[in-house]
Amino acid sequence: MKKVVLFIVLIFSVSLFAKEYRYRYKLYPLPKPNLYIKNRKAVISSMGLTIAVEQVEDVPFSKDFDVFKLNPNVFFIYFKIKITNNTGKKVYIDPNFVSLVSNKKEYRKPLLYNDMYRALAQKYPEKTIESVLTKYLLEFANPIKPGERTVRYMVMRNFREKVKNAMLQFDAVTIGVEQTKFLIIYSVKGERFDAKQFYKKKKDF
Repeated sequence: MKKVVLFIVLIFSVSLFAKEYRYRYKLYPLPKPNLYIKNRKAVISSMGLTIAVEQVEDVPFSKDFDVFKLNPNVFFIYFKIKITNNTGKKVYIDPNFVSLVSNKKEYRKPLLYNDMYRALAQKYPEKTIESVLTKYLLEFANPIKPGERTVRYMVMRNFREKVKNAMLQFDAVTIGVEQTKFLIIYSVKGERFDAKQFYKKKKDF
């Protein structure tokens, strides 16, 4: 387990666990115009484009990379994104312009392909990293073609402070040559977690 924790600290610049990551959060979307909510899934439709966003507890590539296997997960926030493109045009969603902002003004960005590649390359084979990230990660270089349905994931660092509300913003969604924005507002519930018990429990992992 120590090797896994050291890898997390080194690779993703996650330091001072006990001070920074005391909570595991669940995000609940709040009602707003043009937004459909089912359980914890928020669905937005515009111009023939439908985006369903849901916070998930696990990502499919956790089986490939140890850093995403930790349970409870107090290091990352995961989003599963289902995209249906009925616009008749190519759709681009740029993760560089996606952000998660808390009521404490903490600003989180998705871990981008290049960031994760450089980090994981220190431990995993290049071919494995490329195939997994290309298949699962939200990436601007992979447009959603007309009529296509796809599922992608975003990984964000967890909040440091105790959070009550947050906003997930998609500020650069391009449909053909037109740009649009999406905004989801969340009520956030945090579960307090004892970092010392985490290390004790996972000592022999």
